[in-house]
Amino acid sequence: MKQQYLFIVYIVIVGIVIFILWTKLKNLKTQSISDTIRPLGDGLPTKTIINDKLVIVENIDENDVKRILQEFCNAYNQKSFEAIPRLTKLSNTKFAVTFPFDVDFNIYCFFINYLNYPIGFDRSFKIIAWATTKPTDSWVTENIANKNVMLYISESDTEYDNVYLTTYDNIGYKLGFARGKGEQLPDRPEKDFVKPPISAGELEAKIYTDFR
Repeated sequence: MKQQYLFIVYIVIVGIVIFILWTKLKNLKTQSISDTIRPLGDGLPTKTIINDKLVIVENIDENDVKRILQEFCNAYNQKSFEAIPRLTKLSNTKFAVTFPFDVDFNIYCFFINYLNYPIGFDRSFKIIAWATTKPTDSWVTENIANKNVMLYISESDTEYDNVYLTTYDNIGYKLGFARGKGEQLPDRPEKDFVKPPISAGELEAKIYTDFR
């Protein structure tokens, strides 16, 4: 009986600790997205890097997508410029996001996830992204390295810290931030690979806004 009581107390204590840590993490994220601190000196990149990373976000208005991009930059660009997204308007509710100075694959995945689950919104947005993977990219295994891939958030996702990937030859992977590795899906991916509707190069002639 005493052991059972101690076990219940242990479970309660663990639950309280987890709740406190989760609350601190939530507050930290909320604070960081409104923080406009940026690196001192000449840390802002000026030379573009050719890459094919492209995100298409739909069913969103211009003010909301601008707010989300700025808050992402506020969270990630405090110590160094990790991401400088470029926003191009395709229609009143459809936008393209590119990265003219490139961006690390892990930050790119965080960006895709954040676009789908932005802080301060009670809804998610339709997002599909594309890239060519490198062997040195985070979560990328040998089977998906150097491939054109499509990235998205699964409609059945309940963990909120994953990005799903489909290669051009329709091999599906789940990239879990907590697990720190890519996991091949046993079945056919939820979304088959489709080519991007427009290339990053085609967007260069259009009016855009850079965020930093």
